[in-house]
Amino acid sequence: MEVNVTDHPGSSPQEIRDEPDWITLQSPSIGFKNHEGRRPGIIDTEREEGIEAARRLREELGLRISTGDLVNFRDLITHQTSFHIRHPENRALGWRYVLETTEDWVKNQQRWPANLQKWEKEKEEREKKSATQEERDKNGAQPQPEGQESPKEEEEAPEVTPQERALLEAIERESGYMASLKENDGKKKSPQTHNRSSITIDEQDQFTPDNWLPRCPDLIRLTGKHPMNAEPSLTRLFEGGLITPNELHFVRNHGSVPRLLWEFHRLDISHHDTALSLTMDELKNNYTSSTINIPIAIACVGNRRKELNLVRKSRGANNGAASAGCAYWKGPLLAAVLHSAGLRASHATAPDGTRRWLHFAGADTPSAGPYETCIPLSFALDPCSDILLALEMNDLPLPPDHGYPVRLMIPGWIGGRCVKWLRRIWVSDRENDSYYHVWDNRVLPPWVRSKESEAARVLFNHPSTVCNEQVLNAVVCRPAQGERLPLGEVKAGGVYTIRGFAYNGAGHEVQQVEVSVDGGATWMFATREFAEFPIRHGNKFWGWVFWRVDVEIAQLVRAPSVMVRAVDAGKNTQPREAKWNVLGMMNNSWYTVKAEMVADDEEKAPAVLFRHPTEAAALTGGWMQPSAELRLAQAKQEAGTPQKQFTREEVEKHDKDGDCWIVVDNKVYDASSVLAWHPGGKASIMAHAGKCHHATTEEFASIHDDFAYQKLHECVLGQVTEKAARYIKQTAEDAAKERARAAQQHGEDGRVALQKHRWVPVKLVDRQSISDDTRTYTFELPEGKSELGLGTCQHIQVGFHLQDKMLVRPYTPTRPVIPSPPNNPSATARPILSSKQPHPLRCHPLTPPDSPTTPSTTNNTRPGTFDLTIKTYFPTPAQPGGALSNLLDCIPLGEEVEIRGPTGDISYLGNSDFLIAHPSPTQPPRKRHFPRVSLVLAGSGITPGYALMKRIVGTPGDETQVRGLDANRTEGDILLRAELDRFEGESGGRVKVAHVLSAAGEGWEGERGHVDGALLRRVLFPPGEGNVVFLCGPPGLVQGVALPALKEWGYVEDENMFGF
Repeated sequence: MEVNVTDHPGSSPQEIRDEPDWITLQSPSIGFKNHEGRRPGIIDTEREEGIEAARRLREELGLRISTGDLVNFRDLITHQTSFHIRHPENRALGWRYVLETTEDWVKNQQRWPANLQKWEKEKEEREKKSATQEERDKNGAQPQPEGQESPKEEEEAPEVTPQERALLEAIERESGYMASLKENDGKKKSPQTHNRSSITIDEQDQFTPDNWLPRCPDLIRLTGKHPMNAEPSLTRLFEGGLITPNELHFVRNHGSVPRLLWEFHRLDISHHDTALSLTMDELKNNYTSSTINIPIAIACVGNRRKELNLVRKSRGANNGAASAGCAYWKGPLLAAVLHSAGLRASHATAPDGTRRWLHFAGADTPSAGPYETCIPLSFALDPCSDILLALEMNDLPLPPDHGYPVRLMIPGWIGGRCVKWLRRIWVSDRENDSYYHVWDNRVLPPWVRSKESEAARVLFNHPSTVCNEQVLNAVVCRPAQGERLPLGEVKAGGVYTIRGFAYNGAGHEVQQVEVSVDGGATWMFATREFAEFPIRHGNKFWGWVFWRVDVEIAQLVRAPSVMVRAVDAGKNTQPREAKWNVLGMMNNSWYTVKAEMVADDEEKAPAVLFRHPTEAAALTGGWMQPSAELRLAQAKQEAGTPQKQFTREEVEKHDKDGDCWIVVDNKVYDASSVLAWHPGGKASIMAHAGKCHHATTEEFASIHDDFAYQKLHECVLGQVTEKAARYIKQTAEDAAKERARAAQQHGEDGRVALQKHRWVPVKLVDRQSISDDTRTYTFELPEGKSELGLGTCQHIQVGFHLQDKMLVRPYTPTRPVIPSPPNNPSATARPILSSKQPHPLRCHPLTPPDSPTTPSTTNNTRPGTFDLTIKTYFPTPAQPGGALSNLLDCIPLGEEVEIRGPTGDISYLGNSDFLIAHPSPTQPPRKRHFPRVSLVLAGSGITPGYALMKRIVGTPGDETQVRGLDANRTEGDILLRAELDRFEGESGGRVKVAHVLSAAGEGWEGERGHVDGALLRRVLFPPGEGNVVFLCGPPGLVQGVALPALKEWGYVEDENMFGF
C-alpha cells in the first residue's frame, strides 16, 4: 500500500511568533474558525461561488426545459447540487436529498418519440369511442337507471383535618418554590437533548410529496397519510418532560411540506417603498446580539376538538388533548430585524391614527391559496412581545415539519399565527384578507352550523371571532387512558399522584390548578412545576406548567371521575361545559376522566378502569360516544345507499387520476370529479384509489364534516360484496397485528437495519462496473446496525426521493446471501468511504469493463454493508431510460437512498429447507423441505435465484439440486453470467442453468426463442415428491406463459409452485 506525502516547509518563524495563545483567547479571532466552523469577519467565497454555480446550473436546466429540450434523469441529477453532503451544519436531523422532478414528468409528459406515438394512438381511440357513442345516441340508447350546576360553596371546617394540613403544607412549599423562580435572559440552552430517536421514514409517506421526511412513529396521525397532522399520546407527551422533544411535538400542516434549501431561501421584508432581502446566513449571523433562545408553549387551536366532533361534526380533525407542546425556540427578535429594515414605532399608525398591520406569508402552497396572516405592527415592534424568527428548535435546525429554515414564533399565541416556512413580511393599512386568515382560526356562535351560510360569511369577517391568544386549558395525564387500578392493591394510607399539564395565552401565568374527584362538588389545590428560568420581562410566562396532587387511593377508587380546571392571574377559570362551534376550536371545558368498575383481564379480579373523554383520530377508547344527532345522520346515509354490489376485483380497476373509486364504510364512491377541487388536494384521495382497505374509512371519518359527507353521498355507486367486506375487515385486523409484531421484533434486535414499515437510510460507499451497463453498488448500513436482516432469496425495497413521491424498486442483494450469525464480533466494523470522490455534479467514472470485478463470494467481507447488482437502462433519443438505475449510476458516493423490508414469500434456510410465507401475515411461515429446486427467471429477476444458488454452492454439505431457466432478449442482457457459470462449475452437477434468448445473435449456442411448455419440461425437474419450482420475472412470462404450462404439467400453486 503506497503512501504519498506532499512536502511543506512548515510555518515561518514570524507566523510562529504571531500565533495567538488559543487557550487564553477570550473570543474567536477574526479570520480563524470558531466552534461553528465559520471564520468571523471572512466571507466564505468558496461556498458562495458553489451556491452561485449551483444556481446557474438550475437556470441552465430550466432554460433547456422551457425551450423544449428532452431531459432525462441523468440530466436532472447532474444539475441539482447535493449541498447537504458538503454543508450538513444547517440541516435538520434526518435531512434527505430530493430530486426536483417526478418520474411521470420525465417519462410520460415530455415529447419523447415513444410518447408521441402513444398520444396519437390514444387520440385515435378517443375519436373512435366518441363516434361510437354518437351512433348509440342516434339510435336512442338510454343510460342504465341508478339504483350545569354551579359549584357549591364549601363551608369552613371547624378544625384542620390531616388531609387539610397536608394541603396547606403543599401550598406553603409552592409559595417558596414560586419565589425561587428566575428570569430567563434568552441565552440559555435547551435542556432537552433527546429530540430524534429515529431518522427512518414511515411507509405512509412514501407515495406523498413528504416522502423525504423522517417522522416519529409515536405520533398519531389525525388526517390520514397526507397532509401531516399528528400528535403523540398524552402519556408519551407527558413522559417527554417540561421541554417537549422535537419528535413528540404536535404537527399541523395544511399541505405538503415545502422543500426549501438554506442556500437558496430568502426572507423578503418590504414597507413604504423600502425592501430588505435576507439570506438564511445573514439572518443567522447578522443579528446575534438580538438572538434569544426561550421556551414557548404552543397549542393547536383545535386541541381537544374530538370532544366537540362527538357532539356534532365540525370542520376539523379529531384532535385529542395532546396537540400542544413546549420547546426552546431560538432566533433573532422580529423587532430587531424590522428595525434593520427601517421600521420604527412611528410607522405603527397612519397619519390619521389608523393602525397598520404586519403581514406574513409562508412558502407552502395549500389548496385554498397561500398561507398568510397578520398582526398589529405596534405589537410586532414591541421587543417585550418576544416575537422571534426561529431558526432552531431545542438547539437544532428546525425540523421541516416545524418550519425549516425559518418560522415566525409569537409567544402566547395560537399555532395558526406562527407562520412556518416564512418567506415574506410586509406592511399595509389593511388587515390580511387571505383565505387562511379570514376563514380559519375563528370561533363562531354554536347556532352557525354551516361554513357556507350567509351568517358564516358575516361572522368570519368580524373581528370578534378571531383567535389570537391561546386559551386557558388544563389536561389530566395520569391516570392515563385505559389505566387500571386493581382493588387488591388498595392499602390503607396508600397515595396516588394525579398529574397533568396546563397552559395559558398572552404570557399570563397559570396561577392555580384545581382537581376534583367528586364531580366538581369540592376542589383540591394542585402544585405546579415550571421549566427552569420561566419568567420573561418580570411577569411573562411563555411556557406551560406540569401539575400534581396526591390523593388517597381509597378515595380515588370510589371517585366517579377526575376533573381538572385552571385559574389565571385574573381569577378567570375554564367553563364546565364545552361550547360547540363550526370549526371545532378553542375547546377548554373541564377535562374529565371517568372511572368504572371492571374485572381485571388477567386475574378477573375487580379493578377501576380510567377512561379519558376521547382518544385522538379514529381510536375509540374514550368514554364519550357519538351523539344521537350523529347516529341519526349515519342511519340516513345508510338508507340512501344504492343496492348495486361491486367485487374487490372491480374496485381495484378504478385506481387512476381520471377514474378514481374509493371505499368508505364498505360503500363504493366515484371520486373522479372531486380530485380537481378537493380542499386537501388530490394526493390524499389518490392514496386510496382502487383500494379495498379500512384505512380509507378511518381517514375520511377523522377529518370530514357534514358537508363532506353530503358531497361523498353524491358520489355513491353502491356497496362492496359481502366477501369484499369480510376481506376489508380481516386485512385491517391482520395489518394491526402484523405492525405490532414487526415493531416488537425490531425492538428485540437492535442490530438489524431493515424495518418492515419504515424506510431506513443507507449510504452509497462504492460502485463497481460488471459490464458496460451493469454495476455493483455497495451500501453502508446506519451507525450501530451491523446486520441487514434479510433471509436468502428475500428482497428489499429501494427508494429514492422525488417531488411527488418516492421512486421505489425491489431488488435482491447479491451480498450477503447468508444472514450474519448472532454476536458476530466483526459485525460492528465500519467501511471507509473513499476519499477520491468525483465531483458531485457529474456522473461518476467506473471500473472499466475490460477489467471487470465481480461480487465477492464470501459473506463476511465489509461487514455492515451489502451489495446490489443492477443493470442500467441508459437513455436513448427515443426514451429517457430507467429511473432508479440511472440515478444510482450518477449520484455521488456518500449520498443516501432508502431501504425497507424484508419482502418476498420465500426464505432459504439451507440444506433444502425453506420458509414459505403464510397467506395471512399474522400466521407464522411454513417450513418445507425441497431437495430439488427448479427456477424460472428472467431479466433482473435472476437475483433471488442467484442468491439461492450462491448459498447452496458456498455451503459445504448442502446437497440441494437446482435446475434454472434464465430468459433474456440478447446475450448482453444476461445478468451475473460469469458468476452463474462459476456456480455450475463448482457445484459438481448440482446446479445447472439454461439461458434462452428471444433475439439471439449469431454464435449463440444456448436455447433460442420464447419460453414455452416444451422448454420448461426439457430444462426443469418434473413435479413430484420433494420438487418445487420458484418463479420471478415480468407478468407476461410468469402469468401468461409459465404458470399455465407448469399447472398443466402437474405443479400446484401454493403447494410446490411459488413466486419469489
